[in-house]
Amino acid sequence: MGIPLSLRDKLHQYIDVADEQKLQAIYTLLEDEINWSYTKEDIEQFHQRRQNHLNGTSQSYTAEESLNAARQQKK
Repeated sequence: MGIPLSLRDKLHQYIDVADEQKLQAIYTLLEDEINWSYTKEDIEQFHQRRQNHLNGTSQSYTAEESLNAARQQKK
């Protein structure tokens, strides 16, 4: 009995042997998710948030605080 493969593993194996027509179909379905990038506005916002964090003008949380908050939401 072999080790069960995850969905990701199954897709990797399939992509390795699929013909070009099937690969094109898969790519077409996922193209918007594959070809993403941050806009100039996104990057500016990231820089501003970082600067706010460094200046102490925004609230920040430790990893432990974030995990605890997420766990509380789950309850």
